[in-house]
Amino acid sequence: MTWLSWRQQRTETIVAAALLALLAVVFVPEGIHIADYFVSHHVARCVDSQTQACSLVIGNFALSAGTLGALFDSGWLNLVPGLIGVALAVPLLLDLENGTIRLAWTQSVTRRRWLASKLGFAVGTVLLVAGCLTLLLTWYQRPFAQVYGRWDHFDFEWIVPFGYALFALGLALAIGVLLRRSAAALVVAFGIYVVGRIFVESWLRKRFIAPVSATLRSQNPNLHNAWVISEQPSNRAGHPFNGTPGVFQHCAKVGAKGFKILDPRCMERHGAGFTHVVYQPASRFWEFQGIETALFGGVALLLIAFAAWRVLASD
Repeated sequence: MTWLSWRQQRTETIVAAALLALLAVVFVPEGIHIADYFVSHHVARCVDSQTQACSLVIGNFALSAGTLGALFDSGWLNLVPGLIGVALAVPLLLDLENGTIRLAWTQSVTRRRWLASKLGFAVGTVLLVAGCLTLLLTWYQRPFAQVYGRWDHFDFEWIVPFGYALFALGLALAIGVLLRRSAAALVVAFGIYVVGRIFVESWLRKRFIAPVSATLRSQNPNLHNAWVISEQPSNRAGHPFNGTPGVFQHCAKVGAKGFKILDPRCMERHGAGFTHVVYQPASRFWEFQGIETALFGGVALLLIAFAAWRVLASD
């Protein structure tokens, strides 16, 4: 039964492996270049420094990512776990659409064993491919995580890609057993996957745990490695600064190296000089990773269980 499952799913598995190989060809050479740049330009020394020289070093380091940095920022890589999940649901959906499950059930293998083999192979392959993907992207982002913190590319690292890929697989299976049309099921499942990811990333994630609020005596508060949800000029009590725009020009002064900076005492005299920040501290990163992985993974398991029940209950 394992050999049969592999033969039926080998095309999708090879496609997923080819996608991983393509990403590796793109990211591995660039990742080596960025790691070398990080070491050779002593970027680590400037992580906690706010001097102008270090600002220049950090800025040049950010530019070293080139087009791949833009690829991360655009969010297109968020689609990869979804593509992997829906693609690896195809063999089972084709069996349902073509009715070949009835032939399989007339053989010596039982329905439960047949279904367990098909689902086990699909889930195992999804987890394996997602694991390779997250290893590649986490390795590539390692120097950036040391500079900007791990929150910047939360969706691409460590354990959450497992939940995303399983969620896409579960959606495709659950919708497929209802529609019995593979192509339509894949399109609908992928669309729901995209909507679900956008909803969690843009609205739900920041509400997993109540964020921390703080009013800091600085126009550029140092919240290294934190996920800053919002920040705005404020007074000492943390209320938004509603003074006239000319205050910023009035309180600007030329620093030691010719750069304009805001005089904090002048800003305080005009009712500002503080920044009110709402953020999630770096220490909560793994807690959020666990919550989001459990959310998507839990929904995925429910969807897969529903699909299994529908298949076993069918004639």
